[in-house]
Amino acid sequence: MTDDTEQRLQQQFRALRGEVGVGGGTPRFHDTIAGLATRRGRAAQVRRRSWGVAGGIALAAAAVALLAVLRPGGTRALPVSLAAARWEAPTDFLLRTPGAELLRMLPTFTTEGRLLP
Repeated sequence: MTDDTEQRLQQQFRALRGEVGVGGGTPRFHDTIAGLATRRGRAAQVRRRSWGVAGGIALAAAAVALLAVLRPGGTRALPVSLAAARWEAPTDFLLRTPGAELLRMLPTFTTEGRLLP
């Protein structure tokens, strides 16, 4: 590069730096650090509030559960025996095949090796 073009390039960069500095495109460093402290304080407040709300919800749920258990004169649900309960699906008939009773019986053999009915 020649000295003339190099000087023009330096002047153009100085002009750009001057525009950016005067125009306020970037905040000052001290303002950025002060903003960081403010944002951290706000985040801590939000965190404390969220823990307070979560604690309030947990306390309300515990109170409702306690009232449901200790309610005087309330009806209590009978325990359901799942072993005694039987449910048949609407499509169970599709699983019943002809001759399925033969699968539930033990075969009886004669001494000659033939099957008895």
